[in-house]
Amino acid sequence: MKIKTPVILGLLFFCWALTSCQNEPEPYSEIVEDVDTLTMFQHIQNNGVLKAVTNCEIINYNTEKPTPSGFEYELLSDFCKDNGLELEMIVNENLDSCFMLLDSCKVDVVAVGVGSNKDMKRRFLLTNPILMQRSVLVQRLPKGWNKMSTVNEVENQLLRSSVDLAGKTIHLPQGSHEVKLLEHLSDQIGDTIYIVECDSLNSVDLVKAVSSGQIDYTVVEEYVARMASIGLKGLDTKLNVSVEQPLGWAIYNHDGDSSLLYALNGWIDNFEQRNLNRILAKYVNKGNVFAPEKHTNGHLSPFDDMIKVAAKKIGWDWRLLASLIYQESRFKLDLESEKGAFGLMQLMPVVMERYNIGYDATVEEQLDAGAQLLHYLEKCLDDKVADSVERVKFVLAAYNSGLGHVYDAQRLASKYGKYPDVWDNNVDYFILNKSKKQYYNDTCCKAGYLRGTETYRFVEEVLDRYHQYQATYN
Repeated sequence: MKIKTPVILGLLFFCWALTSCQNEPEPYSEIVEDVDTLTMFQHIQNNGVLKAVTNCEIINYNTEKPTPSGFEYELLSDFCKDNGLELEMIVNENLDSCFMLLDSCKVDVVAVGVGSNKDMKRRFLLTNPILMQRSVLVQRLPKGWNKMSTVNEVENQLLRSSVDLAGKTIHLPQGSHEVKLLEHLSDQIGDTIYIVECDSLNSVDLVKAVSSGQIDYTVVEEYVARMASIGLKGLDTKLNVSVEQPLGWAIYNHDGDSSLLYALNGWIDNFEQRNLNRILAKYVNKGNVFAPEKHTNGHLSPFDDMIKVAAKKIGWDWRLLASLIYQESRFKLDLESEKGAFGLMQLMPVVMERYNIGYDATVEEQLDAGAQLLHYLEKCLDDKVADSVERVKFVLAAYNSGLGHVYDAQRLASKYGKYPDVWDNNVDYFILNKSKKQYYNDTCCKAGYLRGTETYRFVEEVLDRYHQYQATYN
């Protein structure tokens, strides 16, 4: 029987349709599991690495020592430890480049003190504040400031109001939040502030550039100014250019994915202020100054009760005495230096002999001898420095270098038109510079040469730590 062509075509179409149905892909509902539903933080956890970029290597991330260190590094390391992550950190001094790395998803976090201005909030997710800091103007003291007879003579030559910034040229790191701050301030005062953005210099570099006279002004956060000005004389940072501002970290905004932000904020909110103060002081407060971890039962050291007894005998705050002891020995009972200084308070053999103690002295005996020495120094300076708070600085200097050098510095201060009973920017200048021949050979000096940097830093560091102890320990 002859089959017509239309019938054949129909059979072929039927077979094709049947085969097509058998090969049809599974419904969408059955393959949605292949779609990436992980959050940003879950991806980071799966990879096991948090990538961060920071700037200002000397403060935030330092790789010059055997083990990495730095303010931002320690904070992020703590976060990573709590979340089972490795930290991969890089430094890029150009802040704009740091944010470009974040925009291109090459890093997860910009670990820099990012201000919460509108531009930053529009571009990125910002964490809760890690610090509250003012921005300050860094300027040089006037030429010959150390020979001026009155404080007013110095003050009259310094910028002391935001209005004084009109017409001034201020150098800033490129991309820093201070750029927006000064632009806004320029509008407020109704005059031009000339801003120069530096793409290869960080905040610390710019502070040093002011000190050396390469530039006249910069504006940085308070804590950066403190760190950067260590050992530099002739700088002034008293003009606040802003109120306290919250500084946090920046995170890329992945279509509203806030998982990493929530994780960081939860950690920031639970991070103890005590630990933050310790880390900040370690890198900022006049060099490598930091409080040790609290001892058992919330004590500062194993010797707190005995330190309190010794301090009470001489009318000192026990935390001030503790700070001096930490500076001398890190609370190590049997420490002995190359010069023969021994024990908690690093007493020299002549002092030990004077107060009748030996190398087998108990804690109480060491503390009592040290307290007697401090009391003796204070009595010697009683009629030379009337203000009791000011006198403490002189006593600390004498404890470190001896009364003779302190008396020399006071005589030099009087001779060169400074105040002999004021430490800051007066007597401390001559202690710091007593290694210079023009001073230690001066006819008014009797104790000779002194490497004054050590004594200068000793006073600064003991007092900085003491102020931290005041805020931390009852």
